[in-house]
Amino acid sequence: MTDTPTVQFATRPNPPVVTDPEYQAWSRVATLNYDGGYIEATYGDLIQTWSLGSTDACAGQARAVVRAASTRTNTIGMASTPVAGANYVYTAYPKRNSSLAAGGDAFTIHTNIGSYTARVGGDVQGLIAYVCTVTNQLYSPISIQSSSGAWYGPFVPSDS
Repeated sequence: MTDTPTVQFATRPNPPVVTDPEYQAWSRVATLNYDGGYIEATYGDLIQTWSLGSTDACAGQARAVVRAASTRTNTIGMASTPVAGANYVYTAYPKRNSSLAAGGDAFTIHTNIGSYTARVGGDVQGLIAYVCTVTNQLYSPISIQSSSGAWYGPFVPSDS
């Protein structure tokens, strides 16, 4: 007799009570970086939408740099100094540039337990591509509404 396996998704964490010191952490702004952009919202909203324990901040992209040889003159009229060319590869990690201004566009993320506003940096195609690759980290279906009013989704949790 063979049993059919059942798919089990991660369990959504329960929010802390207001008097709990952990509540302060849940109300702070957090950023979820991905290649080409970021999602910025309160930690509580992000942790209620995605299983953040399986995100990988160490997932960098290899970038090739090719620099041609040239000459440099430090002072006008003086002799030129040759600058050697270089070819190398470095790893670029997902990041968000810092600023005192509110960056990104205000997107609304709709879940089965409510909606919240998040700042999204990068283009919408990058965001949707990211969400499609991490549907295994979703607790429940979500839909995303852009700052221009366009709806994307629903994106359904997957087991892969």
